[in-house]
Amino acid sequence: MLPRSLPSDVSQKRLAKAFEKVGFIVSVSGGKGGHYKLIDPKSKKFITLQGNVYKLVLKNKLKQAEELGYDATEIMRKY
Repeated sequence: MLPRSLPSDVSQKRLAKAFEKVGFIVSVSGGKGGHYKLIDPKSKKFITLQGNVYKLVLKNKLKQAEELGYDATEIMRKY
């Protein structure tokens, strides 16, 4: 379940570290340009994280993580 309140502007590096703490593999060179590739080691699926992570983008990325079986509130706690 998504957290009720989300920050409006999130740092790409800090969010990538939060995803890494819950089990994702962060590939800086895997994405195009300044994008990061967050790889789920279980399913080998990935989430692309862009440089500017606004509220709507953050909500979308957390939903994608939930579809892969991760807890969005836990990710935001690690942020």
